[in-house]
Amino acid sequence: MKFAIFVTGHSAPHIEKKYGDYGALYKELLEDKDNNEEWHVWYPVDKHFPTDDDLKGFKAICVTGSKHDAYATDEWNLKLQELLRTAFDRQQRILGICFGCQTMAIVLGGRVAKSSTGYEGGARTVFTTPEFGKQWYAEKFEEGKNFHLHETHFDIIMDVPPTVTVLGSSKNTPVQMCCVADHFLGLQGHPEFTDKYMEDDLQGRIDSGDLPKEVGEAATKDLHENAVTDEHWKDMQKLLKTFLKVDHPSANVWI
Repeated sequence: MKFAIFVTGHSAPHIEKKYGDYGALYKELLEDKDNNEEWHVWYPVDKHFPTDDDLKGFKAICVTGSKHDAYATDEWNLKLQELLRTAFDRQQRILGICFGCQTMAIVLGGRVAKSSTGYEGGARTVFTTPEFGKQWYAEKFEEGKNFHLHETHFDIIMDVPPTVTVLGSSKNTPVQMCCVADHFLGLQGHPEFTDKYMEDDLQGRIDSGDLPKEVGEAATKDLHENAVTDEHWKDMQKLLKTFLKVDHPSANVWI
């Protein structure tokens, strides 16, 4: 099985040196080394793209988070949207995280903008909707299952595209998890992060001035009070691996 990771942003150099870039983080989260998998990483943020012919052979595409705005009109961003639109029309599985989720919302006709509540960082519980339990990739979870994961974002999906089903929400983010049929799953949060990564990232943003000190410290305090445990991390890992890899009789996707 072949999988593609589209890296759409970079963390601070000292963070990438310590933890690896987004490509490494996603492979750590999603790769099964004994499963005859190939993981290929491209960097659209650096104008490094596959051709559409390259992409046709992939079972699924993962689109990472980014500090950039999904609604920006940079050349690389518009090219990414077009590539994803083609893959979506072909019904390849697409997993979008944070920026990746927002980008897919735009591709599908939705609207993304700054949240009226400002920056959201730390850890959040994602309360699933009844629709979540109807998805085949949710079969292994108990009814009413909620998830807990890291958050760091200014933007949210404001207008949900008509074809998109909302699967989870939180207090300040109405669209925390969403899907289209069997071939798109989106998350606003960051399942690839650990508590330590988030803590270092928040401190780096405070030190660089990217976040006001009081905002960053409030997010760090929230992180300490609502830690994402190994169990939480593995729950989300199981969900994402199931969506990306399992061939299910109920799934209606191009493979």
